[in-house]
Amino acid sequence: MKQNSRGLAVDILSDVVEKGAYANIALRKFLAESQMDSQNRAFVTELVNESIRNLISIDLCINNFSKLPVAKMKPFIRNLLRVSVCQLRHIEKTPDSAAVNEAVILAKKNGYTGLSGFVNGVLRSIARQPDLPLMKNEFLRYSYPKWLADNLVRWLGYEEAIRFCKDSHDPPPVTVFVNTIKTNQSNLIACLQAEGVESIPLGEEFLILRKTGDIAMLQAFQNGMFFVMDPGAIYTVKALNLKPGMTVMDLCAAPGGKSFVSACYMKNQGKILAYDLHPHRTALINQAKKNMGFTCIYPETRDALVYESVFENVADAVLLDAPCTGFGTIRKRPEIKYNRQHKDIADLASKQRELLCVAARYVKPGGVLLYSTCTVAREENINNVQWFLQNHPFAMKPPHLPCSSDMRYIDEKNCLQILPGTTNDGFFVAAMVKNTC
Repeated sequence: MKQNSRGLAVDILSDVVEKGAYANIALRKFLAESQMDSQNRAFVTELVNESIRNLISIDLCINNFSKLPVAKMKPFIRNLLRVSVCQLRHIEKTPDSAAVNEAVILAKKNGYTGLSGFVNGVLRSIARQPDLPLMKNEFLRYSYPKWLADNLVRWLGYEEAIRFCKDSHDPPPVTVFVNTIKTNQSNLIACLQAEGVESIPLGEEFLILRKTGDIAMLQAFQNGMFFVMDPGAIYTVKALNLKPGMTVMDLCAAPGGKSFVSACYMKNQGKILAYDLHPHRTALINQAKKNMGFTCIYPETRDALVYESVFENVADAVLLDAPCTGFGTIRKRPEIKYNRQHKDIADLASKQRELLCVAARYVKPGGVLLYSTCTVAREENINNVQWFLQNHPFAMKPPHLPCSSDMRYIDEKNCLQILPGTTNDGFFVAAMVKNTC
C-alpha cells in the first residue's frame, strides 16, 4: 500500500507540475479514484504538498548529484526523483532505505528498468550527504523563482520579503468560522470533541481544528455549524460594518465564505446577493447556505464584468473580492509560485479595474465598496485603489485593523495589507465610501 501511495504521489505531482493542474483539485480527483484508507491518503497529501512546496530546492539538490539535468529527464523519472528527494530531505519519518528502494521498484514497474540504476545512484548519493549546507540564497531555499522573489522585494522590501517566504512555507492549519446562526464557539467545541476532533479557539469567531480526517464527514459540518475560512479573510467583511436589514452584493462570491460571514453579522436579516461566474460554484453556495440555515443569501450565476442597470445604486455595501495572482495564499496553494507568470500581474490588474468600475455603480450614495484580493502585488492592490479614487466619486474609509498580535499587517493610506502568518493567509482590503453629492 505504501508503494502504491508513492506511485500515486508521482502521478499527482506530474499532473500539477507538467500539466498545470491545481494541487488541491488533482489530489481530490486521484485520491477519490484510489480508494485508499485515511492513513495513506494523508501520506500522499503530505508528500505531494511538500514536494510542490520545495520544488526548486529539490531540483537544485538533484542537479547537484546528477549529470543529467532535471529539465532533460523523462517526466516520470523527474517526478519520481522529486518525490523521493522530498522524502529524504523534507519528511523525516521516511527511512532513507525505503525511499530509495521503492523509487527503484517504481521505476521498474513503470517501464523504466533501464533507468532504475540511474535512479538508485542519484538517490543513494543524496542520502549519503544529508547535511549538505543550506543554500545561501534564502529565496531559493524556500523555492521562489527569481522573478517572483525580485517582485516581493520590490513590493515589501528585502527583510519583509524573506519573512513572507518563510511564513508562507509552513503547512497551514485548518481554520473554521463558527456559524452563529446555529451555535456558538463553546458549544461547537463540545460537539467536535464528541466526534474526536481537537479544536482550539482563535479569537471569538474561529477555531483551529486538529485530527479532523475528512471534514465533510463530521456531523457538526453536516449540521451546518461551521464553515472553513481563513482568519485573514474576515477583515473584508468587518470593514463593511454590516447591520441587519442591509442589502449587500458579493460579486465574486464563490466559495461563499464572505457571504456566510455577512449573514452571521446581519443576523440572517436583509438581503445578500451572492453572484459568481460559474454555475457549479453558484450551486455549491446554494447548497451550503441551505445547510447552514442562511435565508438571506440569494446565489445567482452572473458575470461581474457585465453591468446590469437594475442594480444601479441599490446596495448598502458591495464586496468585490477580485480574481488575483493569489500570492497571499501560497501556504495553501504552493503551485502558484510556478504556475503564475510576471505578465499575469498586469493582466489581472487591468481586469480588476474593469470590475471596480462596474461594482462602483451598484453602491448607493453613502454606501461602501469593499475591494479585496488575496495577493501582495501593489499593481493589483494599492495602485488599483489610487487609480479608482482618481476616477470615481469615492473616499477612503479607515480600515478595521486586526487586534491580534499574531496577525501581521501594513496600514498604508487606509489600505490594509495583511501578511501571511502562522494562522492566516495574506489579504488586501480597501473600503471606499461613495460620495452623497
